[in-house]
Amino acid sequence: MERRTVGPLLPELPLQELECFAVLVGELHFRRTAERLGLSQGRVSQLIKRLESRIGAPVFRRTSRRVEPTALGRELAEQVVPAFERLREGYGSARARAATARPLRLGFQCAVYEPVARVIAGLPEGATQLVELPWADPFGHLARGEVDLAIVLAPCREPDLQVLMEFSRQPVHVAISAGQRLAGAGGTDGVSAEELAALPLIEPRGPAPAYWRQVNAPRRTPSGRELSYPAGAATIQEGLSMVAGTRRGLLLCERSTMYVQRPDLRFLPVPELEPTTLEVVQHERRPHRLAAEFVALLAGQVD
Repeated sequence: MERRTVGPLLPELPLQELECFAVLVGELHFRRTAERLGLSQGRVSQLIKRLESRIGAPVFRRTSRRVEPTALGRELAEQVVPAFERLREGYGSARARAATARPLRLGFQCAVYEPVARVIAGLPEGATQLVELPWADPFGHLARGEVDLAIVLAPCREPDLQVLMEFSRQPVHVAISAGQRLAGAGGTDGVSAEELAALPLIEPRGPAPAYWRQVNAPRRTPSGRELSYPAGAATIQEGLSMVAGTRRGLLLCERSTMYVQRPDLRFLPVPELEPTTLEVVQHERRPHRLAAEFVALLAGQVD
């Protein structure tokens, strides 16, 4: 018995040509249509000619001054234009639902800064899920697949982790208790390397790699003065609470000082230390579909 091959239920639809037609109906201008579609004018003309060839009759009249649909073109537009609007709405709705169902898990250290908050607000509601990362474990959650992107203090040199963006270069400050006075520190003018070397500091306590600690809890000042870290803390908030009740200090970036203001703390600049930066990092083998969009939006929010 001869087996019959079942063909498609509908003839193949020239979707690119129909989309071009739908845009040209609204614009009635080949250049503006090309700009909206990201095509050349020649490509737009080619697509319209191909559509007319498929249909078997012109759908536009073209003169040197204007473009207008023929009677057949107007009839086609009544069907095609609303259909493409419904397709766009359906695609956008499905994308928003998918984003909510599989949110971008975004890890952060210390605080969600204004540019990051604006990007989150610009994504579909529910598209992101925030996860606070330990101060002394910037990469563990990402390596274990517990977050999709991490915004952490630089540098990241971990195998399988990829830096997508670096931003927010910030001067370093030291937090001390409000009643503490450092010898030679002139009010809020800053702390010298010598003054910092005389201050016991609190370091991140956790599995952060040595190269990361060297940058964010340096053992020496650029002038060679040795720094001491007799105590450690798992989180910045824990460290700041220790600072408030002792005569110790904690190094953090200028932006962070705006988010951790307390009446029992002072923050003094340390101009001799290298500024810190933030990085957006992902796992090379587990990229999230919203990661590229997030980074592009963030790049538009920062200098």
